[in-house]
Amino acid sequence: MTIEADHIIIRDFERKDAENLYRIVTEKNILRFMPDWVENSDSAESFYEFIDWLQSKKDSTDIYENKRYAIVLPDTDEMIGMIGMGLEDTVNEVEVAYFMSEKYQRKGYTKDAINAFVNWCFCVSDIKYLILTIDCANIPSCHLAKKCGFELFEKRTPIGHKQPNMESESYFYYRRYRNLE
Repeated sequence: MTIEADHIIIRDFERKDAENLYRIVTEKNILRFMPDWVENSDSAESFYEFIDWLQSKKDSTDIYENKRYAIVLPDTDEMIGMIGMGLEDTVNEVEVAYFMSEKYQRKGYTKDAINAFVNWCFCVSDIKYLILTIDCANIPSCHLAKKCGFELFEKRTPIGHKQPNMESESYFYYRRYRNLE
């Protein structure tokens, strides 16, 4: 899969992305809000199996499958972030997930990626809406969600369990409907 946006390209992960992927997921703010990316990864090579698995699913357009894609710069093909989607187990809805290297944040790349990716999801499916669940402590991501047309529905505090990969006890639940494309 390849999606071209204004300033970035979204494409399937390749083994050559493993080094940048490892570097990015160990950055302070990525690690803070998405610690599961490094739970079983102690080197760039530890991502090869994951990338191979993603490659085996690269022809699928089923947005309910958990898939991840590289966000790359068009001129250099340098992987600078990740975007993906899939069924979020705890809420049973299709969630968009993303992160961007700290070096490339606040430059419009993530906004371009989210908007292009959400539009693609709506084009290849009949889903009525997509969601984001964002840790309440992740204020920059909350601002970005609103800029990308996601509407804040509510603040949720799970009872009896903690939402996976969340620093806070609560998270914000956003939706973007098809008609907001």
